[in-house]
Amino acid sequence: MKSRLTPVFILTVLLLAQATSLPAELPLDTIKNDKIRKALREVSLQLLFGNPVTTRSNARDIAWGLFNRGLSQERAAMGYALAMQAVAEATLHLDREALWHWDMAQVMVPNLRAELVQSYSGLVGMFDASPFRDQPSAIERLSAEGEWLPSKGGAIQAASVSQKAAIPSPSRKSKALVGQRVKVSYLVDTQGRTYTPVVEEGSKNTLAVFTVLESILVWRHEPATIDGEARWSRTGGVFSFQRDR
Repeated sequence: MKSRLTPVFILTVLLLAQATSLPAELPLDTIKNDKIRKALREVSLQLLFGNPVTTRSNARDIAWGLFNRGLSQERAAMGYALAMQAVAEATLHLDREALWHWDMAQVMVPNLRAELVQSYSGLVGMFDASPFRDQPSAIERLSAEGEWLPSKGGAIQAASVSQKAAIPSPSRKSKALVGQRVKVSYLVDTQGRTYTPVVEEGSKNTLAVFTVLESILVWRHEPATIDGEARWSRTGGVFSFQRDR
């Protein structure tokens, strides 16, 4: 019996030792709402203890919970949740989703990167190294490899949306987005999938940005082509939330 319990005891000690590496104070501790702050801390521990499936699910629940409650003032909390969801997705090799949510987190909290995810520097390095982390470097790389749609020459067909997701509204405050406007751009790959969102205008409204970017993530496109051959391209649009008539 003793020999069977020992590994469990060792594992417990190791986990407790790991927990001590989580700083006593994190940027997320600036969140004033006690319930939200505690939930974020629990998710950060789940991530630290190597449980990305649970982390992803719980971080997503936090972000969507804030959205559905219409809490536009909780921009930082939503950003921290998205960042932890992104790191969990990277661990699960869901690279496109991870990169997308990582960029969303940076929109919500531009200065969160260095301190919040310092314990996950290896995964953060993956984000930094990705050619799709930001538009300029991605386009330069794709252009150099001949995968980018040229500005002229040949029979060019721009990318077009073939399948949209429904744009949700906060369940508790259905009119919270009325009057908001968000302009975004993003990359579309040769299979019609979206990458690297950039908010061009309207980034001050947390709920509007969140709902637009989460929706575009699952959109599908007919990719851009030149002489019938699919190429990467950049597209985007303006989203305006109007009152139902």
